[in-house]
Amino acid sequence: MLIRFKISLNLLKNIVMANIKFFQIVVFTFLCFNLVAQPPAGYYDAANGLTGQPLRVALHDIISNGYISVSYNSLPTHYQTTDVKPNGKVWDMYSDIPGGTPPYEFTFTQTCGNYGAEGDCFNREHSVPQSWFNGASPMYSDLFHVVPTDGYVNNRRSNYPFGDVANASYTSMNGSKLGSSAVAGYNGTVFEPVDSFKGDFARIYFYMATRYKDEMTSWTGDPPFTSTDLSTWAINMFLQWNTLDPVSTKERQRNNSVYNIQHNRNPFVDNPTWANLIWGTASVSNSNSQSESVFVYPIPATNEINLNFSGNINYTSEITIQNISGKVLIVTTTYDKKHSIDISNLTPGIYFLTIKNALFTSNQKIVVVK
Repeated sequence: MLIRFKISLNLLKNIVMANIKFFQIVVFTFLCFNLVAQPPAGYYDAANGLTGQPLRVALHDIISNGYISVSYNSLPTHYQTTDVKPNGKVWDMYSDIPGGTPPYEFTFTQTCGNYGAEGDCFNREHSVPQSWFNGASPMYSDLFHVVPTDGYVNNRRSNYPFGDVANASYTSMNGSKLGSSAVAGYNGTVFEPVDSFKGDFARIYFYMATRYKDEMTSWTGDPPFTSTDLSTWAINMFLQWNTLDPVSTKERQRNNSVYNIQHNRNPFVDNPTWANLIWGTASVSNSNSQSESVFVYPIPATNEINLNFSGNINYTSEITIQNISGKVLIVTTTYDKKHSIDISNLTPGIYFLTIKNALFTSNQKIVVVK
């Protein structure tokens, strides 16, 4: 009995020590993560208080300064810290099902290689296809947009732009789709990731349009881009995706990990409202008076949109709000200098506000959140 008791005490001691070590590892990991969980102090100071293109320019300068370009061949190794699931598998946005059970998962040794079907291997996906920028560097190996994905699904996506699909010709195991566009303003073939990753890709595109705004003049101008910016239809869609799929813990951790490698960040992960401050600003056309204008706030809005008119108000303004498909949802008029519109019945997303009167027409995108 005495021998058995000593063995039990030793076993108990080993269990306790093992748990203490595990707890120490967890705490150490937690502390280390939180040391880099936020941008460095002052990182975005130059962007404070800016909107529109001045904000885009300021963010470009911030995330370009000190940028370290890594090699394309090094990306699979970097993915082991930037794109690793809690269970140690590859975080592939073309196969993962957040909150559910994915059809398959990859280990970091399952790089392509040859593939004949989904689940065979993963490779490096240029979310902004390299053919659009002629395979030039540093875009070619920028970790923020080159992500690990299933090789077969990557091939099916090809170099089609992202978009909402109307009629699918192909659907992957996790629900990603290829098919005809349902996006207002673009009628070609598009690839649609699952809803849980739409915001991820939207913020990647906002990053690319900011980090490489100067290089874009030599890009081929494929559908989502002009020679200097994102196309209007892409802006509208990505603003909606940015709102409907908020920043996740996965994105924040990836942003931190890439920062440790490239020494720059995706500002639209750190502050997703910057996308609207750059691309969601008002467009006002004054036909008779340069002194007449309207200020619309808040953006994003929840239950109410407010309008403040400048100048002398001696005319009636007609106000309409449409969804991205062009359907008119709200129609109202005002003769007052200040006017409020109840939007509590609108679902989260992007809408278009039009204000018309005898002096000017104002068109503005508004974002509704709940």
